Amino acid sequence: MAIRVRRRAEARWQGTVPTGIGHIRTASGALDSDYSLRSRETDDAPRNTSPEELIGAGLAGCFAMSVANLLAENGYTDVDVTANAVVQLEQVEAGYRITEITLSITGSAANLTDDDFARIADAAKRTCPV
Repeated sequence: MAIRVRRRAEARWQGTVPTGIGHIRTASGALDSDYSLRSRETDDAPRNTSPEELIGAGLAGCFAMSVANLLAENGYTDVDVTANAVVQLEQVEAGYRITEITLSITGSAANLTDDDFARIADAAKRTCPV
């Protein structure tokens, strides 16, 4: 039987967007954080997250796992992979939109060449489900 996974999260918002506060949490308990308009628009909202930050974290996490999995499937050992995502939110005519996501990855493994890493990272783009 194929693996089927369901993950749950909850978000609650109280108040108006300019002055209100939201709270987001995952059923696993791994995330339990406030978010606000300030946390979406600036980097100075301590310990608050944003939906865009969570999208970036999910994409980076999935991509790093996909690359690591393909490296292992190709016989590489001592795998160490780091993915970084930058999610850009912009105000456009129709409101706010994510206009760009930049994903970068670095990694190492025993006897891994730069060409093989690039080939495997490119293949991971097609296998990462996020």
